[in-house]
Amino acid sequence: MADLYAVFCRAAAEKSVRPLSRQVFADEFKRLNLGLYHPKKDQCDTCCAFKTGNLPDDEWQHHLLKKEEARAEKMSDKSKTNSNIMVICMDLQALLLCPKLKASALYYKTKLAVHNFTVYNMLTHSATCYVWHEGEGSLSASEFVSCVVDYLSAHTEPDTFILWSDGCGYQNRNAVLSSALLLFAMKKNKVVIQKYLEKGHTQMECDSVHSVIERRLRDQDVYVPAEYVSLMKRARVKPHPYDVKYIDHTFFQDFSKLRLCKSLRPGVRPGDPTVHDIRAIRYNSNGTMDFKINHSDDWHPHPTHQLRNSISDNHPVTPLYSDRLRIKELKFNHLQDLKGVIPKDYHSFYDNLLH
Repeated sequence: MADLYAVFCRAAAEKSVRPLSRQVFADEFKRLNLGLYHPKKDQCDTCCAFKTGNLPDDEWQHHLLKKEEARAEKMSDKSKTNSNIMVICMDLQALLLCPKLKASALYYKTKLAVHNFTVYNMLTHSATCYVWHEGEGSLSASEFVSCVVDYLSAHTEPDTFILWSDGCGYQNRNAVLSSALLLFAMKKNKVVIQKYLEKGHTQMECDSVHSVIERRLRDQDVYVPAEYVSLMKRARVKPHPYDVKYIDHTFFQDFSKLRLCKSLRPGVRPGDPTVHDIRAIRYNSNGTMDFKINHSDDWHPHPTHQLRNSISDNHPVTPLYSDRLRIKELKFNHLQDLKGVIPKDYHSFYDNLLH
């Protein structure tokens, strides 16, 4: 607070304005419901490279321009109150481990990985968390696509869906997800738009969900993954609790065989835009796709040779798994060793893990 007040005083001096006293400044800061905190996210590699003098100024300025452009586009979408448009953001929470205890034995053993993929509605502030552990599913494109398609299918009232995310390839920017969203748009007669934030500056509203969950998990013992679900449901009260879906291997569908979109790359020649240059993709109900290289650009049609010529209703979407997944033998043995610090009521869960 002292450093912030010093900055305030310097700004006031530059404008030849008499600064407020330290106490009045602190009271006003509190009244505005502001706070000071240390960012938890990793810093942007491009910005760090510029600070250390390893990046030219023009490249950094271009990076900042794209960051601000994405932020402005996202704010514009958030302000859309039309009931025919749904604006959501989605992201995967940092890895959760189970069991989660303070027993020293845990530091030397591998633990079960638990995943939480969150979808956040920017208008209603509601959030849906899809939770599973590594014995029920992995982290391939089809797992994330299954969650996204399930969410969109449960909210078919809007005519247009706008999906904000980072540019993670296996999660948000791949042909498997594009094929699934194109199929959804055609079958439901909707328009789905994907938009991406600039790399290194991907803070989203769903991050607040993960932050609230992490605070709820602080100093809490977790013996089995289902207890994560219970704690997530109680993590928030207002405006309403999080909707948490504890899913298993039967939930996931294999979308990798759809192949409606052969490739996301707009061009094929050297120097043409690549997949990572795309900032927005639009899936139309007539089976076509459009893309933008910059958020401020006009829509350009996706090359037709990258899409299937004939689209039928018989698409090969089948279950992704026929049974639960096997964990590594070493991990299973470590979890068995940890049963010594876990109540006996939970032992059967670890005994029944496939390995």
